[in-house]
Amino acid sequence: MRDENKLLSVNRFITGLFVSSFIFSIYNRTFSLFGDVRYIVIIFLLFNIFTIIIDREKKGSWKVSGSFIFLAFLFFSLFLLDQISWLVSDLPKNKAVYTDVVILYAYHFLAALVFIINRHNMNKSFVINSILFSSVFLSFSCFYQALIGDLPFVSENSSPEVFKDNLSILGVRPGGYSHDPNYTSLLMVFSLYVLSKKDNGVFGFILTFVFLFTLFISGSKTVLLILAILIVRYSFIRLKITLLFNLFSVLLCSFGLAAIFSLFEQLSTFSQRLTMWKLAIEQFFITPFLGAGITGVRSALSLEMRYVQPHNGWLALFVDHGALLGGVIMGIIYYMAITVKDRLTRYLLVVYIFLSFTNEMWVYPYWILFFVIAPLIMMKPTIHERKYVTKY
Repeated sequence: MRDENKLLSVNRFITGLFVSSFIFSIYNRTFSLFGDVRYIVIIFLLFNIFTIIIDREKKGSWKVSGSFIFLAFLFFSLFLLDQISWLVSDLPKNKAVYTDVVILYAYHFLAALVFIINRHNMNKSFVINSILFSSVFLSFSCFYQALIGDLPFVSENSSPEVFKDNLSILGVRPGGYSHDPNYTSLLMVFSLYVLSKKDNGVFGFILTFVFLFTLFISGSKTVLLILAILIVRYSFIRLKITLLFNLFSVLLCSFGLAAIFSLFEQLSTFSQRLTMWKLAIEQFFITPFLGAGITGVRSALSLEMRYVQPHNGWLALFVDHGALLGGVIMGIIYYMAITVKDRLTRYLLVVYIFLSFTNEMWVYPYWILFFVIAPLIMMKPTIHERKYVTKY
């Protein structure tokens, strides 16, 4: 019994190190003191996998959830079909980029599997606090970048972006250590969602203000437009005015699209974006079923232009993985969005889904926050967890 308790304590300690460092690396992926933070996370991840295996071996229990089985199956299917796709592809493969992306895919899937299989050793409050700490760190990096300039401790080959924007509160749109302002906006939405799941006092009010301010200065127009529609929808639902909401949504969407296209007409990059989408769609129809393989969309674009991704996560997903896996992933996400009972969680998924139409989302680990960690936060503790899970 003493050995089991000692092993449990070690497992929880390693789990805590992995959870906190992994979440921090999602929010602040360009931050570096002595190297890429993800190298440290990988060490904790491997140790965590090792302790999980020992714990399961000691207990003689290898039972896993359906979510774990599905994600593991998706993981192996993705790499199997990738190999087949590249065998028959005529696209030039950038082997260095391909290797980096494959490593990222494996790292993200293994991390997601650990979150699922080791849920009973994760204290929900600790996960929430890790998210809030990472959010505050990102927020202050944005403030620093907007007011002072270049950030210190940025990882090699990274250059956190600051977009000039006269409509922004500070005249610029800082990305901070998340690298891109659009991802900062998305992460602040997730942080506000997490904050709503925590008992808050004055400190919670302060964090809400900080996250909202960061959301507005990072200023993703897609995120802000979708949030505006969802807030109006929620308000109308509370007032039980469904018909008016539907009419208002049509008008707001029309106005929003008109505003966006009016803005795009003034930007030279809009024609480039249309070209990227066109090239991606053409490549999809060349290999519609299996896809072009991991980084296939990058190879297709590189034949015609310098951009490496089409600025559309869904297009990139379907070009790389085809209608087979792309359809499965889209179907699962759609199923989650329409079946989740908590309205805030559903709205959270909607924001992610729509931002994927204008940004690359699936190579990065943001999907783990929205589709693995968010459900974990929503889950009620099992009898086993109520008995054993304590604070770290």
